[in-house]
This record gives sequence, C-alpha cells and structure tokens, in this order.
Amino acid sequence: MPSEVAKTWHHALPDMEVMKRRVEHLEKTNQWHSYAMDVLGSMTAIFGDNQRNRDTQSILRNAHECLSRIISFDEAGFYTVDDESSFDLSYAQPDGSEAGIDAEVEVFIRNGMFAWAINQNHPVCLPSRDRQSTIILHVISTRSRIRGMFAGRLSEEQAGTTEAALKLLSIVLFNTAYALESAALYSLMDQQQRTLKKITERQSEELVHQYSHDLLTNLPNRVLFVDRLEQLIARRSARDTNLAVILLDLDNFKRVNDSLGHRAGDLLIKLLGTELHRTFLTDEISRRFDLEPASITLSRLGGDEFGLILDGVESLDLVVRAVQHLIGIISREHDVEGHQVFLTCSVGISVFPYDGENADTLIKNADAAMYDAKQRGRNSFRFYTREINSQTYRQLILENDLVKALARKEFEVYYQPQVELDTGRVIGAEALLRWRHPEKGIQPPANFIAIAEETGLIEGLGLWVLQEVCEDLSRLGRDGAETPRISINLSARQFRQSNLVEQYRAVIQETGTDPGRLELELTESTIMKDIDIAVGMFQQLHSLGVRLAIDDFGTGYSSLNNLKHFPIDTLKVDRSFVCDIPDDKDDSAIVTAIVAMAKSLHLEVVAEGVETREQLEFLRRLGCEIVQGYFYSEPLPFEQFRTLLNGWTATA
Repeated sequence: MPSEVAKTWHHALPDMEVMKRRVEHLEKTNQWHSYAMDVLGSMTAIFGDNQRNRDTQSILRNAHECLSRIISFDEAGFYTVDDESSFDLSYAQPDGSEAGIDAEVEVFIRNGMFAWAINQNHPVCLPSRDRQSTIILHVISTRSRIRGMFAGRLSEEQAGTTEAALKLLSIVLFNTAYALESAALYSLMDQQQRTLKKITERQSEELVHQYSHDLLTNLPNRVLFVDRLEQLIARRSARDTNLAVILLDLDNFKRVNDSLGHRAGDLLIKLLGTELHRTFLTDEISRRFDLEPASITLSRLGGDEFGLILDGVESLDLVVRAVQHLIGIISREHDVEGHQVFLTCSVGISVFPYDGENADTLIKNADAAMYDAKQRGRNSFRFYTREINSQTYRQLILENDLVKALARKEFEVYYQPQVELDTGRVIGAEALLRWRHPEKGIQPPANFIAIAEETGLIEGLGLWVLQEVCEDLSRLGRDGAETPRISINLSARQFRQSNLVEQYRAVIQETGTDPGRLELELTESTIMKDIDIAVGMFQQLHSLGVRLAIDDFGTGYSSLNNLKHFPIDTLKVDRSFVCDIPDDKDDSAIVTAIVAMAKSLHLEVVAEGVETREQLEFLRRLGCEIVQGYFYSEPLPFEQFRTLLNGWTATA
C-alpha cells in the first residue's frame, strides 16, 4: 500500500524541465511587459510638459529616446518642415555623425527618393551610398499634415529588424507628429495670447489716457487736473512758496461756433492748446518766469475753458506776470481756415491755502474769480476774494430763480410809449421785460438780462416776448383804434441764432400779426462786431416785413459807410447823450450830428430818455420825429398801456 502511494506521488510531481521552461517564459513575458511599459512611458514623454517642453527640440529628443528603446540606430536625424515648406535637419542623434545622415538624405533628395518616401505611410528602407548599411526613411505626419521626416541608419547586423519594431517605429513617429502639431498649436495660442495681452495692455493704456486726457488737444482733462491738484496739496509741507490755480475762459466763444461752425471752433481750441503747451510746458517758461515745466499742469477743462496749476511759485507777482502772458497769448487775432478771429479771455486765480485747502474749493473759487472778471468787462484777471464768493453765490441763486421764472410765468411785458412830436400822437412803444420775483418784487432788465444772455435763457425768453407782444397787438386791434408799432429788443445771443428768422416767421404767422407793426431793435455794438454776418441777418429779418432799428446809436463807432449797407428804418439816440442836453455842449453837438446824419440817410430818429421840457424842445428844433421817456410816461403793464392809448389826447 505505501509503495502505491509513493508511486502516485512521484507521477504527480511536475517535470523539472517543464518547470524550467515555464519560469523562463514568465521571465521573458515580464521583461516584455516591462519593455512595453518603458516604451509607452517614453512615448508619453514625447508630448512633454505643458509648461517647459513644448518646443520642437524637446519633442524630437524625447522621440529619439523612445525610438532608441525599440531600434538601435547607428545614426538618426529628424527633419521638420519650415514655413517655406523646406525640410531642415532639426535634431540629430547625439554622438552620431550629423553630416553623415544629412549627406545620405541629400542624395535621396536629388534622386527623388526622399519625395517618394514622404508619400508613404510606412517605413521605407533604402541602401546607403556605400551600400554597407540601410537607411530607413519614415514620414512624420498626422492624418492631415506632414510635420517632417525621420532618417536612420542601420548596420548590416541590424538590418533584420523585426516587423513589430518597424510598426512601433511608425507608432512613435505618428505620435511625434501629433506632438509637433500640438506644440505648434500651443505656440500659436501662446503667441496669440501674448499678442492679445499686448493689445489689451495698449488698449488699457489708451483707455486710461482717453479717460484722463482731452481728445481734441491731448491735454490733461478735468479728471487729471483735479487729481494732480489733490496730489500737490497732499505733498506740500513747506509754505514758503505758493500753489496757484488759474482758470481761463474764452470770451464770447460761442460767436465763433455760430458764425464759422463747430469745426472751426474745434480747430481754434486745438490751436490754442498747442500754443499754451508750447509756452507753459517747454523750456520757454524757465527762461521767462524761472518756473520748471514739471511744476506746471496745463489742462483743458472742457468747452472753451483751460486750467493751469503753478506749483512752487515764490511770489504772487510771478503769478500775475504768468497770467498776463497767458492773456497776451489768447487776446489777439488767430487764423482759422483763412478767417481772422479776434479773441479775448477772462482769468480767475485762487491760491492755496489762503483761498481753500482742498482741490474742489480752490477750483470753485478760481471759477468765481473768473466769472467776476467777465462781469467787470472781460479780457482781464481777478484774484479770488471773499467778496467775490458772496457775489457769486448771490448770482448763482439768481440764475436758479431765473431758470424757473419762465415756467412759473413770473415775467411780464411793459410798454413805454413813443410820441410823434409833430402830431402828439402815440405812434409806438418799446416792449420792456420785467421779472416779478416772488421775494424781491419787480426786477428791471439790468438785474437779469446779462445772466440770461450768459446762460442761453435769453433765446427762449426772447421768443416768449415776441409771442406776448403779438398777442397784445391782437388785443389792441380789437379795441378799434389804430394799433401802434411795438419795438422789441433783440439780444446779441439771439442775433446769432441760426434759426431766429424761422422762429419769428412762425410766431408772426400763427398769431396773424401784421409784421409792419413790429420793430426789432439791435444795439449798435452788436451789429458792428461782424459787419458781413450782421448785414446778412438784417436782410433776412427785413424779408419778414418787420421794421429794423439800431438802438443806443452813437456808442458803437459805426460809420456812414457801414450804415448804408443795412436795411434800417430807425436810429435810436442813446439816452446817455440825451440826459444832459441842452446844457452839455458836447452831448448837444453829438445829438445834432446824429439827427442830421439820420435825415441825410432818410431814417427815422427816436430819442430815448426824454424827461424834461428843455430836452423835448431842443429835440423838436433839431427835427427829431419821435421821443420816448418819462416826460410822457414810464413803462406800463399792458392793461395800463391800453388804458393810456384809449384816453390819450394828441398834443402837438
């Protein structure tokens, strides 16, 4: 029994030879798997690190390391395609003969084998020049694009490379092609990203510049002006020098836009910006006033307003000299597209810390001083004072009230009769605007017309006056008596309105007013500012059928040569010449000359401001036809004027 068991056990034991073969098989399999994993690891490395190895050299070096694990080449070279579709040797096997493999490829290029191999999707084995070795060519390509060519030399001993190894060669080079494709795309994306970053940075810089600079003059705008002023105030420690804020505003600049167009106005602003930059931001300022350009900020604050900050000024006298030079640059004739434009400017100055300890206060006070300079006749400068601030505040309150006054129907038209001396009849009246202020009572035009002119409210206000006068004429017509003609003052700003004639024509037609009952008055100084434009506007107004008069005659230095070009009906002698006649010989001589000149031109004469019997008789002897003044009546509200007309008794 035991012998049987031993026999069975002996047959159950595996044969040692079989075990040995089994172990060898497992070892080879393990080696193959390790080799395969090694090749796969090398193949993965071909694509490289996203951040560091996305260049052609790294990809080709990794590809060669992978190939060297599959086939041992004596020499190897990788050719890539450049932008001109030429194949260039980009990587050669280390320690190999670069010239050798390159020479072999040159031969294949000349005999056309290289071009043929490009179109093959498998390894092409060709004999070397000396036929002692084999050259393997293999295109490096994706499915859609050729990225290059691999060339490798195999010795005779290695010529029997297995088909599996060549298939692995194809796989590796196929992945190499995609790696090169990926690298090219990565490079393109990286380049686009850098380009986009540059564009974004440039656009950001441009946007910052546009935000902080004036587009027309390229000077700092109000934003940067205020910012720099705040920085200068924050940095100041010593008080032994002055920090001055200077605001400049062009006088009557709207006239340039209205007469020559906004393009000409922009060109003029640009020209002034260049001249101011050349004067205050170059070495000229150092030579003239011992000021460094770096201590000066020049800005266009908007519209026709410029600003200057002078830092480190040793004396206010130096500020005055700089401002006087500034006014001299502006206040002269400037050539704009062949037109000679004469400008003046008004300047306001505030000084830190006396006139304010922050940027907003300094700018506000300099602006108030500038406004005061305008009120005092323009073309001058003013330092800020507390009195100016108080006056400016009152002016601001008045402006706000004035804006609301028209909507609240606080305005009223008064009429001052005009009497014909020969007949004693009231043949006309001057319409005079009054503001019935809810707190201050009746306000004469002198208290608000200048503000209305500055703010532009005069345009709407003037149209309202015409509407009221036309409606009042209609009411007088219903009384049955002959309606007088009504004179309406036309302001300088209205006179420059491009649509003035159309507006007046529409009102006259809508109300059915006889245009011959209306007389438009313009001051002599207004029409003398630009003769050519004034003549054209007079002709357009005359075409409406209204009468035209020159008010305040004798104050505007007009000549007979100028007057003859205007379709004028009436000259009004300014009250400043009438008030002292006949006692003042000079005024008497002026009035005598005006009346004589008017008669020679066949113009009607109206003398304003007649208050005494002596004035009346003097004018009668001169042959003046019509007088207006307190001698006959003060300006009256419409109903009182209506009553006066109905009860008037002619007194020759």
